[in-house]
Amino acid sequence: MVALAAASGDHGYRTRYRACPACGRDNAATAPGPYSKGDWQVKSCGGCGFVYLENVPVYAELAVDHAWEKSAPAEGAARRAENPVLQAMSKGTRFRLHWFKRARLASLAQRYVPPGMVIDIGCGDGWQIANLPGDYVRCGLEISKDMAERARQALEPRGGFVVNAPAAEGLRLMPEGKFTGVVMRSFLEHDAEPMATLGGVRHALAPGGAAIIKVPNYASLNRRVMGRRWCGFRWPDHVNYFTPASLKRLVSQAGLEVARFTPLDYAPTSDNMWMVARKP
Repeated sequence: MVALAAASGDHGYRTRYRACPACGRDNAATAPGPYSKGDWQVKSCGGCGFVYLENVPVYAELAVDHAWEKSAPAEGAARRAENPVLQAMSKGTRFRLHWFKRARLASLAQRYVPPGMVIDIGCGDGWQIANLPGDYVRCGLEISKDMAERARQALEPRGGFVVNAPAAEGLRLMPEGKFTGVVMRSFLEHDAEPMATLGGVRHALAPGGAAIIKVPNYASLNRRVMGRRWCGFRWPDHVNYFTPASLKRLVSQAGLEVARFTPLDYAPTSDNMWMVARKP
């Protein structure tokens, strides 16, 4: 990868260039796609078709100054200022094409994750994994220093632990086969190194252990209708845009097996899709 030493444009982030995170093709000569915004260049890989943000914030930016808990409210405020009526309708009436009941993390965990140690990647303040029902030791992995400290306060009294690091780096620190479950709910779209992280998931999972993955559905009808105003676009927080086919391909390339991914889990009428992957 080629590092960019200076901040790109006037957005205040230090960034680095990356080739296609799915196949490694260098798409620098490819024109930015229609979903680019300012200096943030969204590309469609000329080799495998994967859609991704080419210039991503360096991980140090995401630990403190531009951590998600700071950037997300700013993005929400910008969306409301740009389209106040549309945003009010979306929030008040669920103005999105969800015709099928969403999968639930708790029910998927109870069905697919055996009792044992479970780690939430991108755990935030730990509330999600702390409230997961079942006979689990709940742990977290979080890049934001502030959020990792909050998660420690929530999880350590229950016997768990929290690692403050980027996902791929943190997973490499784990003993092989330590966890019966990995949770990646609304995480993988943020990860600049999704293949390295999925490889780390395989390393960390015990044989038969399961990873629960939730990501925005780039193939959704709502994205086609809403265009750049689609809720799944967040610059530069969302750096990967998955379709059902590309998500399955990356998971398989990482050596994981798809345990559940039914048409209702990736319905084109839903902005999100859920998958359960298992370590063979």
